[in-house]
This record gives sequence, structure tokens and C-alpha cells, in this order.
Amino acid sequence: MRAPLPRGSSIDGNRVADWLNVFEGYRTSVTEGGIQRWIDQFAREDRDMAARLLDSVEFINTQRIRTAFRELLNSFEGWHIDPAKRKGEWRFVPFSASPGTSADSMIHVFRQANGLSSNKFNSLFKYKSDLLRETFSQNDTIVFVDDFSATGNQACESWKLFFDEIMPPEPRKILVLVASSDSALERIRAETELEVINDILLNNSDNIFHEACNHFSQGEKGRLLRYCQRADRGKPRGYGDCGYVVVFSHRCPNNSIPVLHVTKPQWRGVFPRHE
Repeated sequence: MRAPLPRGSSIDGNRVADWLNVFEGYRTSVTEGGIQRWIDQFAREDRDMAARLLDSVEFINTQRIRTAFRELLNSFEGWHIDPAKRKGEWRFVPFSASPGTSADSMIHVFRQANGLSSNKFNSLFKYKSDLLRETFSQNDTIVFVDDFSATGNQACESWKLFFDEIMPPEPRKILVLVASSDSALERIRAETELEVINDILLNNSDNIFHEACNHFSQGEKGRLLRYCQRADRGKPRGYGDCGYVVVFSHRCPNNSIPVLHVTKPQWRGVFPRHE
């Protein structure tokens, strides 16, 4: 979570321009008019809080994702883009239980970030079903790629339902994430055979409703929660009660608070997930 501007800061053209610059590249365009319509959903006395909420959004753009993937892969012992200098065989697999998830788009970004887009590297990239047809040794490494784990639920369930039964015991197994909570990392490491490595680490201070988050007062948190209940009565603190204000350029995760992403008759978020 980014530190918002001080309370009472003007909501002027310069501030709006800063938001537009930060949020550039979201899957649906974030416009000045869209931001104004979003702020207008808040009562007049709460619009300063709404502006400070936009200030605090942790927007993870494509370039930041590419940098994370490049630095993470280069940190692995035994990896080299030159096959003659690698240790063992390497395979890169989207960590998805079904087609069409964010992991599929992330594997494409991963290839680009690491200079592996050429056809000569195609043999390195597989889907989970391909692993059944390969033989691995203790010197080999399988790298699973995804963007985010907030609770660890999806990662652990996918491992148990789809990956655990097909994974050979021999190779090293690594899950690469752009961002993760500290609790998700702990759970994945405890419940799967995966080593987990990530770039951005979230903790309680990134949960806008947690007492560890000191950017908003208790009164502001209470008023914000009422707006979140209006947006999504079932999950007003986001999925898993995470309370995050994280937005990826390709999609806002549902672990972030609903006033940011919900599109319903009663509320229109700045970062719609399904448009």
C-alpha cells in the first residue's frame, strides 16, 4: 500500500493527472470522467477519504511484473539462458487449474521478460498435462508461474486437485509469484511440495481494515467499510477478508476491497474485473 497524501489535500487536476499516470495500462481505460464518477458515489464529507484511497492503491503494471519475473528467474541457482550452462532440465508451467486464468497470461509475460520468446525456447514451456510425458531427475527444475496469492487457498487447492497426483518426486518444484501475502507463503510451503519465491510481500499493514494499517483512522475505516458493504454485502473486505488495495494492470484481484472493482447497479468501481 502506498502512503496517501495528507488529509485535506486538494482534489485538483494535478492529483487526477497523477492518478491517471499511475493507473495507465489497466485492462480497461481509467479516465478522468470515470474517476470523478467514482468519487461522486461517496458522500461529500467522505470524498477526501476516497481520494486518499486512490492515492494508496498499489498498482502493479506490466513493466513491474516483467522486472519481477526477470530478477526472480535470474536468482535461481542452476539457471542460465544458455542450455550448455544450465544445471539439469528446466520446464516452465502456468500454475493454473483450468485454461484462461491469469497464470496463462503470466507465462507469456514471463517469456518476454526473460528473453525466451523465440521458438527455440518452446521446449521449455509446458502445460501440466505435458508433464506426464516427461522423465525428470533430481537435477531438474519445474517452475510454476502465477501472479498473486493472497490467502493460499487457490494455490493449495490446485496443487492437491491437479498437480500433486501428476508431479514426479524427483525434480525441484518452484512457484514464482509477483506478489503474495506472508500468510499465503507460509500456507503454501506447509501444504505443498513447492518452494515459493515472490517479489512483493504483503502483510497486515496492507489490509486497509487492519489495526496495523495506520494510513486511515478507525473512523475512516468504519465509513469505508459501509461503502464496501454497499458494493458487495457478501465480501465487503474482499475475498478472504484481505482488505487489499492491490491492482494489477491485467486485473484487479478480488482480494482487494470491492469499492475498487465491483460493477453493479449500486456501485461502479474504477478497476472493473470482467469488462
